[in-house]
Amino acid sequence: MEDWIRNLPKLDLHLHLDGSLRLDTLKELASALPDDRRFAEDLDLAKAVTPPTRCSLEEYLRSFDYTVAVLQDEAALERAALELCEDAASEHVIYLEIRFAPLLHTECGLSPREVVTAVLAGLRRAEDRFDLHARLILSAMRNESRERSVEVAQLAAQFRKKGVVGFDLAGPEHDYPPFLHKTAIGFARDVGLHLTLHAGEGCCPEQIREAIDLGAERIGHGLYLDHDPSTLKRVVSEGIPLELCPTSNLQISGRMERYADHPFGAYFEQGIRVTVNTDNRLMSQTSSTRELQAMVDAFDLAPDDVHRILQHSVDAAFCDDETRDVVQRRLDAAF
Repeated sequence: MEDWIRNLPKLDLHLHLDGSLRLDTLKELASALPDDRRFAEDLDLAKAVTPPTRCSLEEYLRSFDYTVAVLQDEAALERAALELCEDAASEHVIYLEIRFAPLLHTECGLSPREVVTAVLAGLRRAEDRFDLHARLILSAMRNESRERSVEVAQLAAQFRKKGVVGFDLAGPEHDYPPFLHKTAIGFARDVGLHLTLHAGEGCCPEQIREAIDLGAERIGHGLYLDHDPSTLKRVVSEGIPLELCPTSNLQISGRMERYADHPFGAYFEQGIRVTVNTDNRLMSQTSSTRELQAMVDAFDLAPDDVHRILQHSVDAAFCDDETRDVVQRRLDAAF
């Protein structure tokens, strides 16, 4: 069945640019860093970007220090976007929404606009070269200031008709509820950006409810939704999709020892619009095929179940109607 899944047209609505670098590209970019920015000579870079099998969200996020450090110029950013799309296209991902925090990539003099422009250039090259559609979501970091999150929302608005389709909050959850960034979230919503917020990834089910109250159309992970029955009922009744990422959920959540422990199965049976995504292809050593296969194996999913899950992603995608129609036709043809 793995060959069948690999050859299916798939979607990935939740993957991070700086979490999905090729290891060889990371090493090459690291070797070209100037002396004042080089990593320690004895650093095992492969190990540094591979979080422990079981870790906290905060531990997992430390791996990004190394990938962000090498993505500080336009060429590197454009290359990372292009290669990510190539890797996705190689396993028949036909639509993906890549997210990243642009303000983290200005340490060497790039303006935020230059950062976003470089990534979009990579996505345009990818669409010309590969059989897929790629869109961009800009993330604010929830552990940073309100001013910074507003800046990201304003930046996203400037590129709203140029490939940026949404606004996101990412980063550590403890002590940083979405409400802290309600001004940025409200601005993004008011200018017509789609809204997806990380919530309930490693803790804090109450943050899922808060994200929905703030207008989130999709929830990034929402793994702890079943710890808040009233919000779970709301997610079902309002048809709010969850962007689940099984392997990273297994690493971070603190509530699972194997894929069969993932609440995916229960959520799916309760009618929640679950989607299956990669999150970070590098840090979690994964692919779209592996993530979907893991759920098929863990919950004995039938082809009709796989079709339904992929349909959830088509329906939840932050794209225009024309793109959705193209993706829909390809999915329909596959089944």
